[in-house]
Amino acid sequence: MTYLHLKNITKSFGNFCANDNISISIAAGTVHAILGENGAGKTTLMNILSGLYQPDSGQIYLEDKPIKISSPGVAIN
Repeated sequence: MTYLHLKNITKSFGNFCANDNISISIAAGTVHAILGENGAGKTTLMNILSGLYQPDSGQIYLEDKPIKISSPGVAIN
């Protein structure tokens, strides 16, 4: 079962697109790594998941329910 699903997450800063239609499904109890070169958007994606940034488009699902992570406090809970 998918615990966390990101669907078409996009985040831009001005004309620079840091994340472009990122999709990933993560099952509960599994470990994943996000790899990429400097400037590839890894930190931006983690900042979206931690509530520091909001995606420009796309949706995050937790246990198949759409969620909005509006702040770090929401991410923790």
